Amino acid sequence: MIPSNVEPAIRMWCRALEAALPDRLESVYLYGSIALGAYVEGSSDVDFIAFVKRPLSVEDLAAIAGIHEAVDQAWPGLQFMGSYIRREDAFKEGGAIGAVPSYFNGRLHPNGEHADLNPVTWWMMKKHGLCVHGMETPFADEVSAETLVRYVIGNMNTYWAQQIGRLEQRLRALPDGSDGELPFELLDEAAEWCVLGLLRQHYTIARRDVTSKLGAGAYGLAQVPERWHGLIREALAVKRREPWRLYGSQLARLRDLTELLRFIETDANRLYTELYPSSFQ
Repeated sequence: MIPSNVEPAIRMWCRALEAALPDRLESVYLYGSIALGAYVEGSSDVDFIAFVKRPLSVEDLAAIAGIHEAVDQAWPGLQFMGSYIRREDAFKEGGAIGAVPSYFNGRLHPNGEHADLNPVTWWMMKKHGLCVHGMETPFADEVSAETLVRYVIGNMNTYWAQQIGRLEQRLRALPDGSDGELPFELLDEAAEWCVLGLLRQHYTIARRDVTSKLGAGAYGLAQVPERWHGLIREALAVKRREPWRLYGSQLARLRDLTELLRFIETDANRLYTELYPSSFQ
């Protein structure tokens, strides 16, 4: 399942980790788009969890940082993102573990500020995780559908609600006919990140499962009113690094984007209220 353009980098990285941490590295797993069969070259991250046998020393962290730097230089364009944790900390959220060394945006962060450890991560690890180094060991713990859905609706009504509010604020601050003040690339990023990200959450609430961004786009085309299908297709084109765009006016694009995001947010909360009894909420 590992894409051919990614496999050599994974192999180089795992061999270097084993050489640098011979008595400390237990296993390495991939999750995210690769594990879901939806990796897009130049767009998707290489999401990972590396299990270590004991807390890592300053020297260990320096070695890991050097390994990532070498891999990034050898394979530019790949975006590794993940954490180094002990097996006993699996299925805990980042805040419950403490300082978790994590690699994010081309840098090793030793204190866990970018550790992506939450119920969505562990759901994917349990159901789709790919062991690419070490012995594959079944996970004794799991994430319940209740925990998954509660996390997602909470995330939607905090993080994502704030993102929508920022876009709406940006729209209100623009004078009429101000297309020139709207960076095309910024709206590309907003369309991909926000439309597909919110549709993923809607999917989880409706299906009690996790899907990729590409899967979320296909789900949205089947579930969202047709008036928004062009914008969803545009978000998918951005994700796939395809040149097709629907909008000539960036102001119209931003206006429709904020309306679609509010629609998804509102409908997801409606669905959550309808699908789950008060005891679940």
